[in-house]
Amino acid sequence: SSSSSSSSTQHSNNKTAGSKTADMTRRMVCGGLAGMVAKTATNPLDRIRMLSQTGEHGISGGASVYKLYSSILRNEGVKGLWAGNGANLLRVFPAKAVVFSTNDVYQGFFRGLSHTPKDQKLHPVLSFLAGGFAGMTATACTYPLDFARGRITGKLAPADGGVKKKHYNGIIRTMAVTVKDEGVLALYKGITPTLLGAMPYEGIKFGTVGILERMFP
Repeated sequence: SSSSSSSSTQHSNNKTAGSKTADMTRRMVCGGLAGMVAKTATNPLDRIRMLSQTGEHGISGGASVYKLYSSILRNEGVKGLWAGNGANLLRVFPAKAVVFSTNDVYQGFFRGLSHTPKDQKLHPVLSFLAGGFAGMTATACTYPLDFARGRITGKLAPADGGVKKKHYNGIIRTMAVTVKDEGVLALYKGITPTLLGAMPYEGIKFGTVGILERMFP
């Protein structure tokens, strides 16, 4: 009888663990797809923003949104509005997967460090740290894609006699040209401020979840 009860409990625990894994996978896939749709829809505006920031558009005088939009269409065609979107989309799923999986790892580490039982909520400060480190890990893993996107979207192809020329065109080509001209480490240019930004962003997100879970158990 006792062995039967133990077997039943074990089966119930396995079922619960499987349900949690399936739920997390579903949320990750849905979140990833939603992110891909949102990034694709807003990419034209992001392209214009990047050109405004870098100034690599060849427009004399004030570069208004309309002027930049017209220049992109004239020099690169409609597809120019979605330049760099491929790198953005490739980044979504790996980044989310790394954040969720490494957050669990870091939470486990901080649980052991603070001697917090598994049936208790982790302290919000430790949730913040776990989420922050997870965000930094995800950023470090996917940064070359973000770097390539910046180079693709940050420079407008000049139109020379109707012929479109562009140094950075496509994710693979951009990364290959960068490595060839500047070395592998060039793919991580600017990563320090990006990592410092990822720490509070993901940390606050996961830390806030921790606080809300304590407030509304």
